[in-house]
Parts: sequence; structure tokens; C-alpha cells
Amino acid sequence: MTEPVSEPSIESAGLAPREKLGIGVTGHRLDRLGADNVPAVTDALTALFLQIDRIARTQAPNDLRLITGLAEGADCIAADCAVARGWALDVVLPFFRDDFAEDFEEGVARAHFLSRLAASTAILELPGERDAPGGQGVAYERAGRVVLSQCDILVAVWDGEPIRGRGGAAQIVAEAVLQGIPVIHIDPADTQSPKLLWDGLEELDLGQQSVETVARGDLNGLPGLIRGLLDPPSDPDSRAILDRLGAQRGSRWAIAFGYPMLLAIMGIRRPKRSDFTRRIRLGAPAGIPTANCSADTAFAGALRDELAPRFAQADAVATRTAQLFRSVYVTNFLLAALAVVLSLLGLALPASTKPLLITLELVTIAAILIQTRVGNRAAWHRLWLDNRALAEQLRCLAISAQLGDLDLRETSARAAGWVNWYARGTSRDLGLPSGRVDAAYLGCVRDSLIALIDDQVAYLASDADRMHRLEHRLHMLGTVMFGLTVVTCIGLLMFKAADAMIHSLDMLAQPLTIAATIISAALPAVGAAIYGIRMQGDFAGIAERNHALGEQLATMRKVIAEDDLTFDTLSRRVRRVTGLLTDGLASWLRTYHARPLALPG
Repeated sequence: MTEPVSEPSIESAGLAPREKLGIGVTGHRLDRLGADNVPAVTDALTALFLQIDRIARTQAPNDLRLITGLAEGADCIAADCAVARGWALDVVLPFFRDDFAEDFEEGVARAHFLSRLAASTAILELPGERDAPGGQGVAYERAGRVVLSQCDILVAVWDGEPIRGRGGAAQIVAEAVLQGIPVIHIDPADTQSPKLLWDGLEELDLGQQSVETVARGDLNGLPGLIRGLLDPPSDPDSRAILDRLGAQRGSRWAIAFGYPMLLAIMGIRRPKRSDFTRRIRLGAPAGIPTANCSADTAFAGALRDELAPRFAQADAVATRTAQLFRSVYVTNFLLAALAVVLSLLGLALPASTKPLLITLELVTIAAILIQTRVGNRAAWHRLWLDNRALAEQLRCLAISAQLGDLDLRETSARAAGWVNWYARGTSRDLGLPSGRVDAAYLGCVRDSLIALIDDQVAYLASDADRMHRLEHRLHMLGTVMFGLTVVTCIGLLMFKAADAMIHSLDMLAQPLTIAATIISAALPAVGAAIYGIRMQGDFAGIAERNHALGEQLATMRKVIAEDDLTFDTLSRRVRRVTGLLTDGLASWLRTYHARPLALPG
């Protein structure tokens, strides 16, 4: 029995990421920048932003955005240049806005600050504490790190001097280089042309770099950098998948019942209508936090209309292609056993049935070959793994983005290039949330994180139990197959011994011998098929990994619930939970990448 499978189009569903680019800025304050250098810095930034505009060729000017802390000096100059070009302006304030406004003198300076805030697309007010020991430096450091987590490229108006204190331009540049973020260095004194600091200028990956060791070049490398960030991957496999996602395609015939029926036969769960449905259904996304902790309607809309549907798409495709992939290898192993049985039946049935048996055996073998070829051509194995990796990245992004962390660089080494490109594009579509990060905001994010953990712990426990029961029952069934083979052989030996003593049993000798031969060959073939299903499915390994990950997440939940509610602590916890989920996925991916769809044998 087969059924057609239709893949939805991401273009028609509005799920394709837009080409957006985040440009962060760090630089010196006005007193260190020097009033005499302001015109040169303004000209350099204006020329740079024009060049970025021309290279990026985005659909709308505001698809380019500047992320800045809006400190008086280089930040404000860059903000004015960006707004003049029609870019979106996202502001990360180290303190609540009323407190931060005190950094600007009353009059013209403060009025300009307030006008820049009014021109901003998003404003994230971080909970800096000036009165705490070293509080001001910590606050600027925190804001600088949020800028880094939001940007694809960092523009640094920096005199090249070493780090003098926390949160300054030199420290932010050093951290950007360490994270592999491309840095465009503008000398405020205009003694040298702008330089690109980026480890991507090296032909070989030399690992993490420092400001002293990172490769330097002129801005001739900027087109390759920007197009590399925006353009989808060009490798044939990624392009094939993206073309399939982005274009309407007709239905394909695909076997989809093998794995659900195995679960039903083994008493794991009953078949569901969705197991046999013709379409991939994009219902309400489950398993992803959708609470918006700020009053930012634009960010809430992005969570609801962009992140959630893309997660639902990836999750649904992963679930469906996993079922298709598993169904193929389950039916392949069982059909291989059936081919052996059909061959053996020729020993017992009349010679006139041999053509029929041979035909059935050929049909069985052809079915194995055809569905294996169809599955490999449709790339069910890769679609399953890639979409599962994408779904997990988007699941974690729903939490981290609310703290300003877009996770632009924490890509999975095992995931395909198109997965990381798609996840980064979705991150850029979310952008910066707008709101005041006070106790209520942090409490909302923590509650969302705990809800995510609870959902994952429950799923992992349920899946571990399901996989454990499936592995155990398949193991027992295989043992029964081989046990019955032993019983059959012993029974035949006992009959032969009895026949030697009681010659009246001679008339039963031939049919019993044939029956025993068929049974003793067929049962091991079925047992071998069951063993093949177990090894290909790695059900025991899945159960063990899910159980271990569930325990780690449960422990982390207790820690989070008892933590002091601070931005820095909660950010670390979000990164840790993200790490647990993605590291667990990486282990799972390593296992299944080594188990592609292949012929039994």
C-alpha cells in the first residue's frame, strides 16, 4: 500500500527568510574620539554604509539595521548616518532610558539623544546598576555583548589602543574577533584607510583568533563577506533541498505505513490518521515557547508569524520524513525475510506453483530496490535529519531572542549548510525585542524557559519509554524466533530417532523434514530481519540518550528555579539549556548520519 506525499512551499506559505543584515557599532566616546575627528569619522561611516547598501541589495532599506548602544560619540554618529540612509535603528541601552539620558547634558545633546530614540525601531533597556562596584563598566560590557549577539558585522571606530576598562571599544572588538565576527576597523584619526579584521580572509581555518593574530585586509573583501552572509548555500545538496522547499511540487508516491504498523503490532501505540495522511499538516506549533515578554507588537508578530510557522514546518517535515525513512527500512527487512520464505515454499508446493513463487519473489525484491531508490532520491534521510536540526535551533531561538541573543554564530557542525543559513535568516527576521528588562520581564522569560524544559523533559521521558519498550519487545520476538528454530531442529532430530526405531513413521518423514527445513530457515530469516530493524533504528541508544538528557534538563530546571533573577544569570542558563538540547541533537545526528537508507544485507 502506498500513498502520495505533498511537500508545502515555503514561498507560498510566506516562510522564506528575507535578506536582512545587522551591522553593529562600537566606538569611543566624544572626549576620546576628539571633536576634530568627528567630520572624518562621519565621512568614513557615510561612505561605508553606502558601500554596504550597494553590496547587500536588500528589498527595502530597513532590511539593513544598525545596532548600537547610542553612547555619545561614535555610536551616535553612526546612528545618524544609518537613519539618513533609511536603515532601521536598533538601540541597546546599558541602563533604563531615564537613567541613561543622564549621560547627556541637558539641552542640545539630550534632545538629540531623545530624537534618536524616537527614530529607533527597537529599544532594549538593560538593567544596569551604576551604584554597584564596577557597575558602569559591567553595564556597558553587557550592552556591548548584546550588540555582538545581534550583528553580522561589527563596525569599530577605534584608535587601536589596548583595553583600558570593561565595556570599552577595545574589549568589544577583542570579543568580536574571538567569536569570529567580521570587524571593520575605522581609525578616528584617519591615519589609515578602513580595514577588515576577519579570520575568513585566511585560506585555512586556523581556529580562534585574537586582535593581534587575526587576518587583516582592505574593504575589497567586503562584497564576498556580505554576499556570503546573505546568499543561500550553493552546494548541490543544499540547493536541491531549498529549490524543493521554495517551489510547488506535485505529489510523489511514498510508502509510509511500515513504521506505524510496527509500533501497532508491537503494542507500542495505535495507528493514527496522521500516520497515513496525504499531506504534511502545519497545525498550531507545539513544543515551542510563543509567549512574548515585552509589549513590542512587532517582535510578538515576528514570533507568531515567522518563527512559529517555520518551526512548525521544520517539525512537521522532520516527523513525516522520519516516518517515511523508518517505514522503508522496516519494510525492506521484512520483505527480505519474505523473499526467503517464498523461496523455501518451493520445497513444499507443487512444481506448477514455482513460476508464481519466482514471480512473487522477483516482485518482492523489486519492491525493495524501488522503494530504496525512491527514498534515496527523495532524500528522506537527509530531510529528516536536517529539518530536525532546524526545528531544534528555532525552538531554542524563541527563548534566547527575548534576551537579545540571536544565536547567529552558534551553528551546528553536523547540520547542513542550508539549515544554518535558514536559522540565521529567521534570527535576523526576529531582530531586537523592544522593552525594559525589569524583574517582570526576566520572570516571564524564566517562566518560558522552564515551560520549554518541562515540555522537553516530558517528551524525552515518553520517547525513552516508547523506544525502550519497542527495543525490548523486538528483542524478545527475535529471541522467540531463534528459540522456535532450536525447538524445530530438536523436534526433527527426535522424529528421526523415533523413525529409526518405529518404521511405521516413514510416511511422515518427508513432509515433516520439508516442513522443518522451511521453518528452521524461515524463522532465522525473520529473526535476522528483526535484528536489522533494531540495529538500523538504534532504539536502545535513543532510549538511553533521551533518558540521560531528560535527567540533565530536570537538574537544570531546579537550578533555574532557585537562581537569583538577574539578566546575566538567566542568559547563561538559556545558553546552557540551548547547549544541552543542541549537543544532545548533535549526538543523535552523528548516530543517524551513519545509518543512511541502504539495501538489507
